Amino acid sequence: MSNRFELLVEYRQAFRELENLKNSEAANAKLLSNGHNTITIEPEYGNKMKTLTKKCNTLKMILAAMDASED
Repeated sequence: MSNRFELLVEYRQAFRELENLKNSEAANAKLLSNGHNTITIEPEYGNKMKTLTKKCNTLKMILAAMDASED
């Protein structure tokens, strides 16, 4: 099992990558809208975003459990 610092680093990296993907999706959506009122967004990174979201949630729970066990 990894120590708290390693888990925190891994969480931050995954979170940063997830945020970058979300920002890329949002930027692409703005470019595709061309001033139209309605746009359809087709996620380019959907599977990767789901995987990273699950990873972030799992790491967050582990870190919270570690914090709780220290109390």
